[in-house]
Amino acid sequence: MGRRRESKVDKSPFKLRRRKLADGRESLFIDHAVNGKHEYEFLKLYLLPETSEKARRENARTIRKAEEIIIEKTDAFISRKSETAENGDKSTVLLRDFIDILIAHHKERGKNTYKEFVSVRKNLECFRPGARLCEIDKNFCIDFRDWLLSHCSERTGKPLAKRTAFGYFWLLGNILGNATRMEYIRNNPWILLESTDKMTEPPTTRGFLTLEELAMLESTPYKRENIRNAFLFCCFCGLRISDLLNLRWDNISFSGGKMSISLVMNKTSKPVSVPLPSKASEYLPERGCSPSDALVFADLPSQSLISWHLKEWANDAGIRRNLHFHMSRHTYGTMLMTAGVDLYTASKMMGHSDVRATQVYAKIIDSKKSEAMDLIDRVF
Repeated sequence: MGRRRESKVDKSPFKLRRRKLADGRESLFIDHAVNGKHEYEFLKLYLLPETSEKARRENARTIRKAEEIIIEKTDAFISRKSETAENGDKSTVLLRDFIDILIAHHKERGKNTYKEFVSVRKNLECFRPGARLCEIDKNFCIDFRDWLLSHCSERTGKPLAKRTAFGYFWLLGNILGNATRMEYIRNNPWILLESTDKMTEPPTTRGFLTLEELAMLESTPYKRENIRNAFLFCCFCGLRISDLLNLRWDNISFSGGKMSISLVMNKTSKPVSVPLPSKASEYLPERGCSPSDALVFADLPSQSLISWHLKEWANDAGIRRNLHFHMSRHTYGTMLMTAGVDLYTASKMMGHSDVRATQVYAKIIDSKKSEAMDLIDRVF
């Protein structure tokens, strides 16, 4: 018997993988290695336990469909590489056009981070319209920094927030790094910047609920119970609203009497598994006869309407603060630190790719301890 011919799927940089679900099915996803890191895309295609001939035929159709997706992605990937090779001197490309290429790449991978590039592209066009990659040097980067610190937003008429300006400045470094890696430019001008030339990160603050405020919200009913339950659920598991809105019943599993959530986080595109405390399960809606791929919180309104209702609910509870959904995640992070969870474990539970993001919550707790000591000194 001859050796099986290697197909386009076999040669593809996109690999088809499977993940076993609690109900016995297998979820198909694509694994794509980029610069030594793996990116995952779940296809929402499922293989059934092969207990019958019908199930085997259905699985064969599902696999063919998944392979067709991989072939399409492979063809697009090869096409992009061919276009790159034929472009000649690519450094003359307009900066805005190169950012469009990055935006397309992020969209193709299902990353919401493309929105950040849309924003910085708009600001770079305001700063230096029609700039080309070959025209960007050290002075361009420094001038962009100064422009960000003095520029006023068209929408508000006020200077950009320091954190917003910081984000745009470092996105330029990301863009130039990509341009070098993709061989649009030979030398990256960003590396010529001294530490004094770069914009420093402003202090990070995290709005979170105290345990007393959380108890006040728990004891306050609200007309939109689904919004109330969704917010309190995230206070005890730390999900971002983008992940909550995509949470499905097959992401929730039971093992040894414990409940956990396994999903690919929308912001980082990385798979995480988060154990759920029993407190979080109190705010899960009744599943009823919902299929495993149904949304858990299926009847939530738009995010802007959710924000409006959260403010109304906080007002009903007597909390005079600007309650927003991400505050639930910050509350979860501070509770982990208060409970004595070590930094590494907390970072994994919150799905942080870098432990430095989790350190912010540790600093909050440390500052609260210092405030308590100062209060004792003043009283006694």
